Amino acid sequence: MKIERRDFIKGALGGLALTLSGTQFTFAKPAAFNGGSFPVNVFIPDNYRPPYRDAGYAAQLTRATLEVLQRHYSQKKMPVWDRRFGEVDMEKRIRNIVYWLMIAVRQSERIYPVDPAFIMAMIMKESYFYEFAVSSSLAAGICQFVQPTAQEYGMLCAGTLAEHGRAPYRSTQFAGSVGEYYKIRRDRKKYRRNHRPAKRFSLEEALEIIQRDTAGRYSKDAREHLDYLKALRKFDERRRRARDDFRQYLRENAAGRDIFDRRDLQFILGFDERFTYKKPVLGMVKMIARSLKAREGNVLAAAIGFNAGLSSTRAAGRYQPYGKIPAIEQSTTYLSHVLVNHFEICQKL
Repeated sequence: MKIERRDFIKGALGGLALTLSGTQFTFAKPAAFNGGSFPVNVFIPDNYRPPYRDAGYAAQLTRATLEVLQRHYSQKKMPVWDRRFGEVDMEKRIRNIVYWLMIAVRQSERIYPVDPAFIMAMIMKESYFYEFAVSSSLAAGICQFVQPTAQEYGMLCAGTLAEHGRAPYRSTQFAGSVGEYYKIRRDRKKYRRNHRPAKRFSLEEALEIIQRDTAGRYSKDAREHLDYLKALRKFDERRRRARDDFRQYLRENAAGRDIFDRRDLQFILGFDERFTYKKPVLGMVKMIARSLKAREGNVLAAAIGFNAGLSSTRAAGRYQPYGKIPAIEQSTTYLSHVLVNHFEICQKL
């Protein structure tokens, strides 16, 4: 039994045996995607060789990521964590994430080669490596997978097993809220598709009607539009309630847990695997590899695809194979932050 438990922990976390203490580093230049040295290159060719084969690269990437975090958050609190760099054992976390990242990059190379440093830059933006991060859209873990995508990549998610609604889990009355949340989203989408009024009013149109004193002509259309908006608000209120209930369920069951503790890890693995490292990292890298293949190696489109869905990067004409950056403020902010993270990590490498 002792051997089984030891193997269990090793397989679940991985990399705990790796250590940086006393290690001497020889820092290499970041691997060039195209074999040359260009200041800007947003495409990864299919013959790129990820540096997971390079001796010492995992330790270098770990150290580079830690140095970026230390540089910016020694005196102020890290996003998501709400704590300073020195108040969290980030080395233990980054080391284990990089361990699984190297395995994931090797496994996904047959789909498309992936830059490990870019994945670290994305995870930094997604969660700042906080394993119990939960977003307002119910994305969870270091890679911020929502439930449907996480299940597609083989992850157990909270609220999907009957036992999740019983002790020893907490706030079990909210265990089914995630199903309700996604059902309300589907129902809202269906309602919009089937009940969208023929005539809808922009603010400018409404002001013109008021100015011309012709409101009576539009009373029926206005009533239909207002009823439609009222119904959408009701959907939104119900969705927010279900979301908030399920976030409380997730947070209460994660509260005080430590995935580096054997018992807590066993609990988390039976509750929500998005809060661990192995499957989320393997899933994220595989998803990025698929997106890179679909977008001819366009790193920008692949990153946006992870954040907002690959369909949002569809392009037309000669640009169709490569995709595009959609005009969505949240996506462009996300991408700009990932690029800065990647640049700073590569500087430290």
